[in-house]
Amino acid sequence: MKTAGLIALCVLLLSFTMDHPKIRIGLINIRNTMGVVRISVCASEDQFPYHPFRTYILTKDSLRDGNLQTTITDLDPGTYAISLLDDENNSGGMDYNFLGIPQEGYGFANNVKPLLKCPDFKRCLVTLTDGENNLEMIVRYKN
Repeated sequence: MKTAGLIALCVLLLSFTMDHPKIRIGLINIRNTMGVVRISVCASEDQFPYHPFRTYILTKDSLRDGNLQTTITDLDPGTYAISLLDDENNSGGMDYNFLGIPQEGYGFANNVKPLLKCPDFKRCLVTLTDGENNLEMIVRYKN
């Protein structure tokens, strides 16, 4: 009986020490230090892109030559669609001009380049596995 209890305790303790995957994200082509960058993570199509289950807000304090790095460590292994907004005025959302053209930078995993509307969820999917994962995202601007 003591052996079974000891095994159960070890399993319980090991479950708390399991690491989440680590994803290092390199953001390329950020045009200025105004505002913040919002990285959105969606686990399902109904969340993409406007209702992410997780959003990370990055200051641009460490911006160097238009590039910014961050590391996310609290996601479980799995498949996610990842997008970003260069929220230059920190309004919490994308700003558009009177024609509906985005006035702030945006980007998607796999560097999907949308034409006239937000890209398909499946095109923006990345799979996080245990250990180190790397992703580069190009920030695009229409103005």
